[in-house]
Amino acid sequence: MSELKFNSIENAEIFTRDFRHFVKNNVITFPSSGEEIVAIYGPNGTGKTSFIKVLSDTKGTKVKFEYNDVEYNLGANVFHIINDQNNRNIILGEAKDFFLGDNIKKEFELQKFIADSRVAIINDIIAKLKSNHNISAANSPLIQLLGETNVTELIKDLANTKSKGSKFDTDMIITILSSIDANNFDFSDEQNIKILFLKSDYVNKDSIIQQIEKLNEKNAILANPKVYEIEENTEAIKILERFHKEQCIVCDSLDINWELLLTSKNENRTNVINALDKDTQILIEKIIDIIPSNDPFNIKEVLLEAISVGNKNVIDALTKEIDTIKNIYKQLVLNDLAGIFSKSELPDKFNEYQLLIQEKPEITEEDMLYIEEIISNSMNKKLSLERDDRKNLKITLSNNDFLGKSRNELPLSTGEQNFLSLTFEFLKAKNSLCPIIVVDDPISSFDSIYKNKVVYAIVKILNAKKRIMLTHNTDLLRLLDSQYKNCYKLYLLNNTDGEENGFIQLKKKEQEMLISLEKLLAVFREDIFYYIKNVNIFLISMIPFMRGYANITNKKDITDKLTQLMHGYKNSNVDIAKVYIELFGNKDSVVPDSFEVSVSDILSKTVDGVNILDNTQYPLLDKTLRHSFAYLFLRLLVEKKLVEKFNIDTNKKTQLGQIISAAYPDENDITQIRNRIRLTSKKTLINEFNHFEGNLSIFQPAIDITDQALGKERTDVVTFVNSL
Repeated sequence: MSELKFNSIENAEIFTRDFRHFVKNNVITFPSSGEEIVAIYGPNGTGKTSFIKVLSDTKGTKVKFEYNDVEYNLGANVFHIINDQNNRNIILGEAKDFFLGDNIKKEFELQKFIADSRVAIINDIIAKLKSNHNISAANSPLIQLLGETNVTELIKDLANTKSKGSKFDTDMIITILSSIDANNFDFSDEQNIKILFLKSDYVNKDSIIQQIEKLNEKNAILANPKVYEIEENTEAIKILERFHKEQCIVCDSLDINWELLLTSKNENRTNVINALDKDTQILIEKIIDIIPSNDPFNIKEVLLEAISVGNKNVIDALTKEIDTIKNIYKQLVLNDLAGIFSKSELPDKFNEYQLLIQEKPEITEEDMLYIEEIISNSMNKKLSLERDDRKNLKITLSNNDFLGKSRNELPLSTGEQNFLSLTFEFLKAKNSLCPIIVVDDPISSFDSIYKNKVVYAIVKILNAKKRIMLTHNTDLLRLLDSQYKNCYKLYLLNNTDGEENGFIQLKKKEQEMLISLEKLLAVFREDIFYYIKNVNIFLISMIPFMRGYANITNKKDITDKLTQLMHGYKNSNVDIAKVYIELFGNKDSVVPDSFEVSVSDILSKTVDGVNILDNTQYPLLDKTLRHSFAYLFLRLLVEKKLVEKFNIDTNKKTQLGQIISAAYPDENDITQIRNRIRLTSKKTLINEFNHFEGNLSIFQPAIDITDQALGKERTDVVTFVNSL
């Protein structure tokens, strides 16, 4: 048996203090067999939508609950919320959120796999380019070493931090990467050191290797045997400028005249450099200043040798060696790309996806077919699954997109829009990872043509989920039962200071009585006799219901008799015990043979502190009968007092509404207007359920008004009447 245990529910001041430290009526238990549905009934104003906001983790709300022995402080991972129609103006989501048919599911799985694999490959390549090959930007000079190919263009786009491969479609990436020939080979430690130098040097603005390559473009190098003196003079100048001593710090010679010597060294260095051509001058100065001592190519030695004797061949040999290293570097880059690509299933999955999207999409899933059929029959509109220009699936209604569209953009009536949005929310909820679906007020906005279809969808589409239905509509309860017998547990939500609050579970027999007139009448004929505590008040409280039942069963004489007790201006005595026995029978003489009452008799009674029934067995029915008595009492009291006070002709003014208008007829007198409004606004006075004409839902008054609210109305009405 699966249950929810709430320890705290807070939403500003909406919920009473009982909910902040929730210890009673705080457990919701799902049925252990069949459909796992819980219905929570609460009249308007009890906090159903506020409860939804708490489960949705709306700002300003708090919740603590336990589900399957795990404690939670947030509802997000447990509850999938479907809001009422006022919050379903737009059907949000994509086609993939609503379908789970085998082919369609496979298509969306492949689509996601391809998207994820593309991202993974791109991220791996970007990481490898940066960590292994020192390529971190689209303008890296190292990219030039790869040649002018599609691979190079792809690498440029991948290295671009803004683009990251976005210029290339997935199929193009696959084509380019699959064209790479991997060539795994061995190379020496010495070559590896040279590769590291290449990667480090080539990205520098003053790259020595690039300068050497430019020098190699010259046809010849002008010989200058003194070229070695440049480095010698450079080092000597550094020493002289630093120490300023008359004694040589190297050979200890005295009186060296360091200033004169420094000038001489500078002049000699300048003369040697000036004797070189311009390109060689620049290169020599850079090499001497910045080339590291551990240069694996020995560039300084090669260059000085080439210049000293005017031999360009040694430069040619150096550039050939550099080219060899560059080719190794290029192949290493390509090998890494090929290695990343070879480990991925992307090519195979992409080909599978391409074959699949060539097929015409069809709706095959039963739930979606059901919705499609209803839309076709009820709305005369065709629901279709199609492909857009990029072969992505989309759902259309009469060839128009409707996902993400606001109400005024759709050619639908309010009822059609509500049904469409709700059923698509069911499809989305079905695919949700959350174990519990919570639906706020699912059918109150629908015409009868849609109500049964919505309830069927709740049972059928969401049958793999636990469901909580919040409602103030007993039609939902009856329709749920008609779809699947005993498929739900019913709780009453109460949220009133000073009363029993929380989720109050109805006893199974009272739940059956609430939704089935047959079960209700069976109780009045059989079981009720064993649990009546105050038979006289019981019979009085049954007067309105008995009158409605007699009227429906065409017992006119009983209807007429009971009418005498439904109007405060009547004075007849009626034997209501005989009426009950005739309508429902008797057992063990629990109901007396005779009990006559008049309006005055009824107005002399009270239900304060009275248990009409054994409330351990029939708590809701006991409450209902006390409410029924209060409704009858107040109507009789108001009618009687107004008729007597204002001498109203009850032959012409027979109904309470007419009597109130006759008592306060002046449309311009503010006092009369206020008195008229004060009476006609009372639920206890103007309420269709009190007469049970065409509606024998005896429980409706009790489940639609709290004891506290009823007590407040009673006090207000009695105070007003006493002031007349």
